[in-house]
Amino acid sequence: MRLSCRQLDFAQENPKGMAQLLKTVAIVRGGFNKVTHEICYSLAKGNINFQEAKTFLEIRLRDEFADNRKNRKRRELCLAVLENFYTFLTEEGLSCVLNYSQMNVKLKDGHTIGGQSCAVFKDSYGNPVGVVLTESEFDFGNTLRLPIEQYWIAWKMKATSLSAVRVFVYNTSDHSYQTISYSDERIQYVLDRSSEVITRVEIELKEIG
Repeated sequence: MRLSCRQLDFAQENPKGMAQLLKTVAIVRGGFNKVTHEICYSLAKGNINFQEAKTFLEIRLRDEFADNRKNRKRRELCLAVLENFYTFLTEEGLSCVLNYSQMNVKLKDGHTIGGQSCAVFKDSYGNPVGVVLTESEFDFGNTLRLPIEQYWIAWKMKATSLSAVRVFVYNTSDHSYQTISYSDERIQYVLDRSSEVITRVEIELKEIG
């Protein structure tokens, strides 16, 4: 069975709920966050400068979403995300390499972790790092996603070791960020645990029918 990296934490917390979601056909549309993140990554890649990024973001948000009081407030918040993200990039000396890559992590029991990875950057020393943009808090001790992101980036970017990769978690709500690098042992535990979680979701799916 295959689950995306971003589904793992919810699946671990609520395997029955994950199974029910997988049974539901839903159309996911891009919103304000998707547009803002795309512009943030273009800025991080050096494709555009900061002033151009602000202009492009304003234009896209006005063109793609209705002009009303609620959306004008959303536009202000998105511009604040861009400005603070630019400060973060400058302070940490990060440049974007990939907006994302398609994961394909093979686990025991024949399971697979797929989906899109977080954005991949390089720091000022040339080391690969991941940057996860989120509006919510991560439980760094229990999350399955972040160690998997680290594992995948190390493999994708041919890092010298797993521990050579760091993952930044940037909170777009309060513009705070943290960085973490998991040990080899922790990552192996998470790979094994992910297989157990996916097996549990698979069982729940069969019970739903």
